[in-house]
Amino acid sequence: MTVFYLDGQRIEFKPTETVLDALIRHGQGINYSCKKGVCKTCLLQQVGGRVEVGAQRGLSSSLKQKHYICACQCRASADLQFKSILEQDLFALGNIESKTLLNESMVSILIRLKQPIAYEPGQYFNFRRFDGLTRSYCPVNNSGDPLLEIHVKRKYNGQFSDWLYHRAGVGEPILVQGPLGQSYYQEEYSKEKLIIIAFGSGLGVAYGVASQALARGHQGEVYLYVGVRDENELYQHTKLLKMMLEYRNFTYQACITGQTPPREMGRCVSLGDPFHQATQVHKLDRQAHLFLCGDAKPVNHARELAFLNGYPVEHIHTLSFEYKDLRKRIRQ
Repeated sequence: MTVFYLDGQRIEFKPTETVLDALIRHGQGINYSCKKGVCKTCLLQQVGGRVEVGAQRGLSSSLKQKHYICACQCRASADLQFKSILEQDLFALGNIESKTLLNESMVSILIRLKQPIAYEPGQYFNFRRFDGLTRSYCPVNNSGDPLLEIHVKRKYNGQFSDWLYHRAGVGEPILVQGPLGQSYYQEEYSKEKLIIIAFGSGLGVAYGVASQALARGHQGEVYLYVGVRDENELYQHTKLLKMMLEYRNFTYQACITGQTPPREMGRCVSLGDPFHQATQVHKLDRQAHLFLCGDAKPVNHARELAFLNGYPVEHIHTLSFEYKDLRKRIRQ
């Protein structure tokens, strides 16, 4: 029998399984979400045996030094030994300060952390509630702000988003891990053109990346294209129009992708796919930095198209939202 160990318990595994797959099959209550090594919610600490290099892909140097691994990326092998990570090892304590509905499916949540954490718009945090359920969200405000702001879209049949939208109250404690991820604005881009494309709920983090760059005195042109199904999802529309007046090097374009045209097109609103419109205008300017934000399917498709058309991979920055679809009814 081929086994590895978690907290001293023997876990039998099949030849092709990851550590996470084996733990799920044995009914172990391990936290996980995307199963792609993105969210970092299935971390374990290696205390024996030898893991492949890919088991630590995407982890910070400090996490690697502590021998943390992503269970979903770690191929199970004989005599590996792991221990569960205590919440206080990775998570900081925060409390929900306020909630503001942005539209019928989006809520802005402000979180006050016990200790300030430096981060950049384009990175993300893992948020864990009282029962251990964990999900990842991106901050939409700047690191120097006293409160951490996230925009949460209520997903159909989504446990965590529905809790945040409907039931989580002001003062509710919440654990915060991060920041994680490398797809954020950096000072070395200051003279380059930025093309930022948001798909759906990626609008919040795309706005954060653009506003951070402009607030830091970005000298190049900044273009933001936002793709939504209808005008009701353009909850930042007025704010983005005002940003165009404030910053002469900022251009914003909203793209309605649904079959029903908007009641009033208005300023900076057109029909069509945001990536297609951006490439028509900029012809995939290979000197620019391309930021792609939102649901995984359109983000990954746009990334592939950009790469196949000769866009330098080091200039493509993606922040894709991976969802856990293990329910009888898949979230829409």
